[in-house]
Amino acid sequence: MNSRWIPTMCYQCKAECAILARVEDGVLKEVRGNPRARGKACVKGMAGVSLEYSPDRLTHPLKRVGHRGEGKFEPCSWDEALHAITAKLRELRDRGEAHKLTASFFPHSITDPKWRFLNAYGGFINTALPHCDSAKIVACIKAMGGVPNHHIPPNFASVPKGGVIILAGRHAMGCLDDAAVPRDILDAKARGAILVVIDPVFTADAAKADWWIPVRPSGDTALFTGMTHHIVMNGLHNKAFVENWIREGDFEKLKDYLADKTPEAMSAICDVPTRDIVKLAEMCASAPSVGVDSFKGIMLGQALDFGHAWTNFLAVTGNIDNPGGQPLPDLTPLSPVLPAPAGPSLAEKGWHRTGPDKGKFGKYSFIMEPTWYEAQAIKNGDLKVLVTAECNPALTEMGQEEWRKAVTMTDEKGQYQLEMLVSYEIMLSETSRYADYVLPDKSYFERWELLYMPWWYNFGHGVALRQPVVEAPGECRHSNEVFIELGKRLCPEYFAFKDDLEYYDIQLAGLGLSVGKLQDMGGLWSPGTTGFRKYEHGGFGTPSKKMHLYWEDLEDADQALPRVFLAPEYDADADAFPFFLISYRTIFHQGSGQWTHNNPQLRDPVGGFLDNPVLINAATARRLGIEDGAVVTLRSRTGSLKARAKCTERIRPDCLGLHHGFGSTVGRVAVLGGGVSDNALIPDSGMTLDWQDLVGGESHVSTRVTVEG
Repeated sequence: MNSRWIPTMCYQCKAECAILARVEDGVLKEVRGNPRARGKACVKGMAGVSLEYSPDRLTHPLKRVGHRGEGKFEPCSWDEALHAITAKLRELRDRGEAHKLTASFFPHSITDPKWRFLNAYGGFINTALPHCDSAKIVACIKAMGGVPNHHIPPNFASVPKGGVIILAGRHAMGCLDDAAVPRDILDAKARGAILVVIDPVFTADAAKADWWIPVRPSGDTALFTGMTHHIVMNGLHNKAFVENWIREGDFEKLKDYLADKTPEAMSAICDVPTRDIVKLAEMCASAPSVGVDSFKGIMLGQALDFGHAWTNFLAVTGNIDNPGGQPLPDLTPLSPVLPAPAGPSLAEKGWHRTGPDKGKFGKYSFIMEPTWYEAQAIKNGDLKVLVTAECNPALTEMGQEEWRKAVTMTDEKGQYQLEMLVSYEIMLSETSRYADYVLPDKSYFERWELLYMPWWYNFGHGVALRQPVVEAPGECRHSNEVFIELGKRLCPEYFAFKDDLEYYDIQLAGLGLSVGKLQDMGGLWSPGTTGFRKYEHGGFGTPSKKMHLYWEDLEDADQALPRVFLAPEYDADADAFPFFLISYRTIFHQGSGQWTHNNPQLRDPVGGFLDNPVLINAATARRLGIEDGAVVTLRSRTGSLKARAKCTERIRPDCLGLHHGFGSTVGRVAVLGGGVSDNALIPDSGMTLDWQDLVGGESHVSTRVTVEG
């Protein structure tokens, strides 16, 4: 028997934890965390074995033979599929509409070959990333000049005794965060750190917290602004940091702005008692460190205001790039693959910003293409070819019904307005049912990838290698291999390397490495330290080299300083729909559908999470005559659905909670499980542009609803 443990990287969710895979005679048997990389394996990661050998795996390319959405396909060859895709892309480019291609995928690395292809061809990357934490990224860029990235959480392993950890809408112990994060938070608590959870739902994090603050949804901005007021107006701020590292004049502008934003005034908005705002402010002001982490709970329009308020709070308390505070990312010196394609200008092409506010969005265009404008762009004729990989917008994007309608819309000649839809998947999904071509992807146990994100929690400030541990079934090809092939056909000047391995070798040359050498090193490279207070050596990345608290370029948008009112989706329709619908997460599922929702271990009715009951506060349920387990109807301005009620004290009385991502109906396990999709209730973002954050690119993933027994 040949059995060995092979280091690689998980991809059961976006966290991409470092793991070890045990392979016995060529068969994957077991997964565990890689201790050399501080890795941990969660229940999703360990269930990856079931995903690998699912009988629903796609093994051959498929071509649509019915109407979109019918899910009728016949097998076709790779040659036929690639010829058809190449021909369509060549036609699109020849008519001057290359920018009407978008590929929707999760970028595992900022050097991902798919991204290179889009830049070379002239299309856009479209990712779910912006609705997760775009506001945080934009806030970091504008305030600190920091390099954007997905997570950028506090370095929990460095929190000192007495340090304060604030999780604001961050379900670190119950969703797609790095599996190492809960361990590091609990270790910090064991050292004497204080954990504060700010969330309308009593989460798994709250159960471990020293203090749970059930804030009103979207009240975070007011809460942090109220704390900042108390700290600044009472002289509790970090005077050395303010004097040395905040741009001249900004602190005075902040003080003027804060004048009427007292804890009492902010309490009326966030529904946190004034005494608690003051208590938390004073706790943070006297602590050796404060770190704030958030993005899942602030997925709402105008979230940039929260990112700004939180950044200001950390600045005046001096918690920037210190142990336990807000880290600044650093860059690993990879080599560029030359010639480097520049890519199209989002500001010039900007098809994604649709509707009456398109001009405003164009001015403040974000760094990436948000997914949620696909439906509107198709309707407008601004999106003609869509390629999806490792994502499932037909189920997991707000306004899912609008997306499904849009991809089936036809013109006066009966032709689909979206001229081609290609889906890469390891198994069929809701999205692939609408595809013209479905291409069988390799799983993360079967492919090469060089992972490089400057501040990823597990492998940040370094690079990590995902490597094949087992053979792929049938004719599966990784999407990166196919994009490189398309690049060689359509823009060969940018794809003058042999394959993905040679592409990674070129990048690794900057570190004196190659794929082979990195493999010999266990698949991980890091300088060994993240460093702290890096700004002391050359300043911040801003024009002044200091922190910018006041953003004059956003004066026109009234966002030079944070707006403290609730996001518009929480005020709209309040009379007709009295409850806030918010999402909660569990450790069992990520949000993209099939990987976890079609996994028998994760949908097991005893050990997994079978469906997503709607959480209703017990007192609210009694008032409405709703019993635990009863089937209730939820209605919003755009839809309705029936769900099982779970009466609990673990949610605010004015809120209802649904686990995001459920409702899958494709796959042998998925069809057996229950659950509903919250996106059936949430309006498509293109329909409610006035609710959007012009700058942060943030979309709303919650809405107002009513509930009927």
